[in-house]
Parts: sequence; structure tokens; C-alpha cells
Amino acid sequence: MRSVVLDIEHRRLESRDVAEPAIADPGEVLFRVHEVGVCGTDRELVAFRMRRPPNDVPFLIIGHEALGQVVEVGPGVDSLRRGDWVVPMIRRACVPPCRSCQRGRTDLCLTYRYTERGIFGADGYFTEFAVDSVRDLVRIPERFVPFAVLMEPLSVVEKALGRAIAIRQTDENSALVLGLGPVGMLSALVLAQRGYQVQVYSLEPEDHPRVASLRAQGIGYTRSLGGTWDLIVEAAGAADLALASLKLLAPAGIFVALGARKTEGPISFIDLIVGNQTIIGSVNSNRESFEAAVRDLENLPGEALSAMIRRFAFDDYPRTLTDHAGIEPKFVHVIGS
Repeated sequence: MRSVVLDIEHRRLESRDVAEPAIADPGEVLFRVHEVGVCGTDRELVAFRMRRPPNDVPFLIIGHEALGQVVEVGPGVDSLRRGDWVVPMIRRACVPPCRSCQRGRTDLCLTYRYTERGIFGADGYFTEFAVDSVRDLVRIPERFVPFAVLMEPLSVVEKALGRAIAIRQTDENSALVLGLGPVGMLSALVLAQRGYQVQVYSLEPEDHPRVASLRAQGIGYTRSLGGTWDLIVEAAGAADLALASLKLLAPAGIFVALGARKTEGPISFIDLIVGNQTIIGSVNSNRESFEAAVRDLENLPGEALSAMIRRFAFDDYPRTLTDHAGIEPKFVHVIGS
């Protein structure tokens, strides 16, 4: 079957025929991959800018944002059947499993020895067929198929915002989202759905279609960093911007870091203490987050979600894995019909 493979040993990306997978355990599910999304992590992998563990595989089928349709289920599976639509979760437990992985919270792995399908240690979904344990699949209602490929980044948003909202100490509800990529847009849409007064900061021009899409949902946009905010979500991947925006955090405010990397600069711990402020980092997600994403899809504006996606053929991967997103922030490859 056709697959897009990262040859780690020879540092190249290529299309390769690999053997089709088959069910080997009663609890497994075989599904045809319908679509696979491309994100910044994929581009980092392909550019070999991502540090890999020393025991990593010599080559890897990439792709971790996927939507598939069930072809066959093992005899131990009764929650899915042929024809169901599914989205896979990404992270797999460390071996032997730590206490977090034992209780199903691989997103909170304590050893860093987990694997992630399509990222490191385990093949991903830029291919025609895949097999997963039923416990790693989330069923998607068919009406969500036009935008269900967004489920994985949406689940990341759900986990992060769920943590932030759970620990907030006041009822104040202003929110600043940094970044106009998929995670930033999804964060803004979810927060607006939760009743927050949301503004997005980014550098796209005021007449950009993504800006218009958010404004149509009552979400503000600015190219000037200022104001005071009860919740700040960093989804731009810019550490200097994240550091600067900390100064805008209101008393009892919460700052969520999702994409920023290393930077240097002063942090006023006394302001954090006196202001009862909280900084949290979040990565990956769990079943609860995926299920929250399914629930939110009932209420999030379908037209805004669909407008985020631009679809490509399977063989267009050299372009999407090296180009940054254009008008639409999410590039998606259609694998099978």
C-alpha cells in the first residue's frame, strides 16, 4: 500500500509501498485511512529539526492527524463495526508502563519513553490502511466527517483549556489567543463557545480570510499586543511573544503555553505570587479530551471549521510538508474515497 515514509537513516522523505497491516489481536481494528492532516510537527520532522530518541526506528510512516473508516474488527471488539468513522489517538504507553500510562493517561507519561504514531517510535497514518487497538480509537458521527480531521488538534485544545478553566479562581472571562494557525483558531472558537470574550493576536493583515472567519463568529482580532487578559493561550510557537504577553496577564489570570520553545528573558515571580497568577504547559491529549472535542463539534460553527481546511491529493505531500499554510491553516491529504 502507498505510504509516505521518512527515511531517518538516509534523511529523506519518499513515497514507498509497504505491506498492508492485519488484525493480530482480538481487540484490534483495521481501518482505511480517509484523510490525514499536516501540521508544524510534521514539517519539523521532515526538516530533521526535531530531536529523536536514540532507540528510534530507522524509517517512519508519518502523519498523526487522521480520519478513517472501519474495515474489520477483531472478535473482542463490540463498540465499533464496519463502516464506522474513527479518529485515532496518538500517544502509546511507555514499556513497562508508568503509573500515568497504567491508568490510561499516556499524555501524562512520567518516563518520556512513550511512542507517538507518526512522530517517533511507531508508524503513522499517511498510508492507506492502519490497525489500532480499539482503546486508541474514537468513534465520530458521520455528520462530522467534513471536518473531523481537525479532531486531533481540537483534542489538544480541549485538554489545555479544560485544565485552565478548571483552576481559574474568578469569573472574569476575557481571553487573548496568540496565533492564527489551526490551534489558535480552534482555541478561539472553543473559548467563544464557553462564553469568553475572545481576541486573537497575530500578524496577518486585517482583511485576511482567516480573520474574517473569526470575526463572523464574534471573535476580535488585533495586530497590537496590549490590554489585560484573564486567560492567555499561546498557540503561535513564538517564545519571545509568549514572554512579552505574560506582562498582560490579569490578577488571578492563567497563561497556557502550547507551542513556544526556549527563550531567555526576565519573569517577575513576585508578580505571579502577588497576582495569584498561574502558568501551565500542556501537550498531547487523552480520551476524555477527544470525547470533549466530539461534544464541541455539535456546537462549533461547521462553516468556520470547514473553511480552515484545504484538501490535496496523496502525491502532493512534497508541497504541503515544506510549504507553510496559505489562506487555509490546515492542509489535508485525501487518501481514499
